[in-house]
Amino acid sequence: MKLKEIGLKLGLSAVGNVEREISGVASPEYPSASKICVVWDKVVMSHLDGSIAVLTREKYITEGRDAIICENPRAKLRELISLFSEKEQPKGISPLAYVSPTAKVSPEAYIAPFAYVGECCEVGSGTVIEAQAVLFERVKVGRNCIIHSGAVIGSEGFGYERTEAGIVKIPQTGGVKLGDEVEIGACTTIDRGTLRDTEIGSGTKIDNQVQIGHNVKIGKDCIICSMSGIAGSTEIGDNVTISVQAGITDHVKIGDNVIIAGRSGVTHDIPSGAIISGFPARNHNDAKRALVLMSDLPLLVKRLHKLERKVEELEK
Repeated sequence: MKLKEIGLKLGLSAVGNVEREISGVASPEYPSASKICVVWDKVVMSHLDGSIAVLTREKYITEGRDAIICENPRAKLRELISLFSEKEQPKGISPLAYVSPTAKVSPEAYIAPFAYVGECCEVGSGTVIEAQAVLFERVKVGRNCIIHSGAVIGSEGFGYERTEAGIVKIPQTGGVKLGDEVEIGACTTIDRGTLRDTEIGSGTKIDNQVQIGHNVKIGKDCIICSMSGIAGSTEIGDNVTISVQAGITDHVKIGDNVIIAGRSGVTHDIPSGAIISGFPARNHNDAKRALVLMSDLPLLVKRLHKLERKVEELEK
């Protein structure tokens, strides 16, 4: 479509050759003369050839550049890509999928081939269950969710107790409840609760290969990155970001708007608004200072040994 048409659809202004034909969206690292790039970084913009059409901030646009003006380019990226790649969402249940007779699936949902939907499950309108995803019994999925391939929702929680007779297995009789607009990545596992449901709040996005234990409660609009693990009965507030490979022990409470840096190990409650990192996880600035001191340890040890020798000489 023409540059001016793209601007109209996005509610933005186009400048330069507004009749220019655009065939899609390209990455600034791999630009194309027939496509438009979304740029929000001044440095990236400075390296981009002047012939490339862009969607960017007005202050970055030089004279003669074909562009769409947007003061928050990242916020428009999804909408722009959708103009060129929007697909009609499939509906219905593939004949190659298994859906329990006791499950309730909205006619506006889609169950892909080789997916499994177990007893007493519920799947809301607009939700997509991709190939080879598994929903065990008592899983309730809200509207417009995406469960990616290989995800397992409602697997049995890891519940055991040591007794004189050995390790005893505790039955897991709860379920899993997902709110609306939740996305579960490929090969992520969410265990069902022991007595109550494991809960994932509306708008939360979970990456691939994440483990969420039984009885966990996660709030709304959280982001949980790949290979993170959340142990049982942990409660997480709204708008929390958990970065890659972070680990959270059981029975802790994490407040709203918390940011947990990659590879952090959370072993205690975290108040709302905190930014934490390290192991054990603590205030991010404190953790950075500790890392700086650790890098000085070899020098400090040498200085300490030197002082010890001087003290020994003085004592003699």
